[in-house]
Amino acid sequence: MCFRASVLVLALCCSAQAQISPTGPPQNAPPAETIQPAPAQSEDEARQKLADSGYPDVRELARTSDGGWTAKALVNGRISTVDLNPKGEVRSRD
Repeated sequence: MCFRASVLVLALCCSAQAQISPTGPPQNAPPAETIQPAPAQSEDEARQKLADSGYPDVRELARTSDGGWTAKALVNGRISTVDLNPKGEVRSRD
């Protein structure tokens, strides 16, 4: 009887393991979305994003009509105009 019980337990374990699905996304999963930088909502966030992009000395920071930011920034002793668009991308106009 002990042998039969062991065989039954072994059979149940093997059956349960065979039903476990593999880890990872399903085969028919939609493609992963491209992660875009988050827009800066506040003046402090805009200053931080500009500083992280190499513009630590920001002056005259102002909100643009499209929801982005524009500023004057001192870079290498020269003042440049920089824009932070609504997508969170930083661009220098100079």
